[in-house]
Amino acid sequence: MTERRQFYRIDHPVIIEHQCISDAEIQQSGRPDQFEVSPFFLLQAQLRDLEAESNHCLHRLGEQSPAAEACFRVLNRKIDLIANTLSTDTFSLEQGEPQYINLSEGGLNFTRTAPLEAGQALALKLVFTESRLGLLLYARVMRCSAIGAGDEYEIGVEFLRMPESCRTQLARLILEAQAKQRQHAQDSLS
Repeated sequence: MTERRQFYRIDHPVIIEHQCISDAEIQQSGRPDQFEVSPFFLLQAQLRDLEAESNHCLHRLGEQSPAAEACFRVLNRKIDLIANTLSTDTFSLEQGEPQYINLSEGGLNFTRTAPLEAGQALALKLVFTESRLGLLLYARVMRCSAIGAGDEYEIGVEFLRMPESCRTQLARLILEAQAKQRQHAQDSLS
């Protein structure tokens, strides 16, 4: 198990769906296919992958031609605006109410009304409504503990076989949340 303390953790609102699966299902597919997702869910993920790829190229282009870099960044913002507009209705229709989860690049904690066995493999669907980011991931239950009288359980999971593009998107989301927290803390001191 990866030591969870090596990753920065944030509390963040997320719509989360999960299904218990077998280890064989994880070995058969690089990404969970147990969930019904809209084309816009996948579009947002693909656009974020492409943005990560293009940022390196744009940086190099900017060294040679700052005007060309600025032009391409404007085009990227236009594409993002169109994609966000197309997917707005879809993300508002995602099932479930957001719950605050404790999240890191290595895993997450969430609550549910029934316990799960440690070692159980899961398919996860995470929808970050603020950023319109959707992720499909595999995880393994590392711990399950009753909260209070045992009406709810806190489930701690570790991500499995996470694609690098998902890790990059998650890291970016966590860094943005950290920056917002620092800005909020500075604003409250002012």
